Amino acid sequence: MVHDPLSPSEALRTRHGLTFLVLTLLSVSYALVIVGQPLFGLWMIVLGAGLYVLYRSLAILDSIADAAQRVAAVREHEAGVESESALMASRTDARGDDDVPANASTSRNAEREWGG
Repeated sequence: MVHDPLSPSEALRTRHGLTFLVLTLLSVSYALVIVGQPLFGLWMIVLGAGLYVLYRSLAILDSIADAAQRVAAVREHEAGVESESALMASRTDARGDDDVPANASTSRNAEREWGG
């Protein structure tokens, strides 16, 4: 499940992106026309860019965590396959004969113990 964060142009096409754009433009126009302080309008643009960078940073961290989980799952699966094959090989080597069932020695021990 790969998450692909939105690019700036794609983000502006969403409802939230469009709302954020309108609010930013209204703030900048308020700062320039009514208050008369262009620096205040610049701060609104910097705030918007900072929020977008924060969003992208969190998306990158989420992607890294997802990749780490996928790598761990593959390693766990490989370790499980290797341990199963080693267990099967040790059972075959211990028996020496492939025709004898694996629990045959256990049933022989039970017969000796109970006199059966």
